[in-house]
Amino acid sequence: MSEPDSVGFLAAAPLFEGLRRDDLVEVARVMRRRPMAVGDVLWQQGTQAKGMALIVEGRVSVRLRLPGDRAVELTDAGPGETLGELPLIDGGPHSATARVTEAGSLLFLGRADFAALVSRDDPSAFALKRRFAAVTVARLRRRLEHLGDSLGSPGSASAGADPAPTPDRLEFTGPADSKYIRRMATFRAVDALALWGFLTAGRYARCPRGQTLEEEGAPAAALYMVINGAVEKVLVRGERRIRVGLAGPGQAFGYEGLIDAEPSSAKAIARERALLLVLPPEAFARLFNGESNESLMFLDVINRDLAAWLRQAIRPQASLAVRPTT
Repeated sequence: MSEPDSVGFLAAAPLFEGLRRDDLVEVARVMRRRPMAVGDVLWQQGTQAKGMALIVEGRVSVRLRLPGDRAVELTDAGPGETLGELPLIDGGPHSATARVTEAGSLLFLGRADFAALVSRDDPSAFALKRRFAAVTVARLRRRLEHLGDSLGSPGSASAGADPAPTPDRLEFTGPADSKYIRRMATFRAVDALALWGFLTAGRYARCPRGQTLEEEGAPAAALYMVINGAVEKVLVRGERRIRVGLAGPGQAFGYEGLIDAEPSSAKAIARERALLLVLPPEAFARLFNGESNESLMFLDVINRDLAAWLRQAIRPQASLAVRPTT
């Protein structure tokens, strides 16, 4: 594939949508074309990532190994889709094995080149971080939709549900100890001034155990970050429910709809009394779409947080796959 062809292909791929042509040219120069044959393994579950792949032609099955020599397919990716960027974002290993099921080719972006692209202080790096967030949200929604379908009719999730909770129903309180927050793994290495800007963009609120903070199918009301306590995300289908994630100190939830304007894909309930930082939509939009040091920190936090949610959503899918049928 020539460089002009690569640039055109990148421009049509969801991950690179909206990037300037000059930036796409730079990305195309550092990506390497590789053939794919049926049966080729791009990487194994549990291995460290050397880079990410953009499929040009062909298909790749991403499968999670389970006990007893079993496996469950997490996704089946085709042209224009990217694979393997999750470990590049959060530093973890590959969460599943990627195997070629239909011959074709891919463009490979190495870890060092990836880091160089997203670490620059220019508009293209900010744009790419926002696209990573959008693509990860879409994947998370697909995974939760699949889990919901396995529990029962999707329509039963919101049947009889209470009106969507709103942030103004919470018990607002004074700010948390900033020294305590800085000790959280989420914020340990971030710029102090940028962190202060983020922490002062919202209000702190306490909520009791059992408080519903987000209703499946409702519009996004705010970004909630757990300061202490824990909040679980669940899918409910009639009498059946499954936990799809747990947010502890330093983890956020409720903001997917602020990224893609879609309704919430799960219900969020305080598992224990919790202290939350509540960031309203206007503050979220300013930080997410900005190009300041605060926005740089915020986008990195959001992308790592989304990666954690996506990894957590694998567990119930594996659990359902190994559950005996009746």
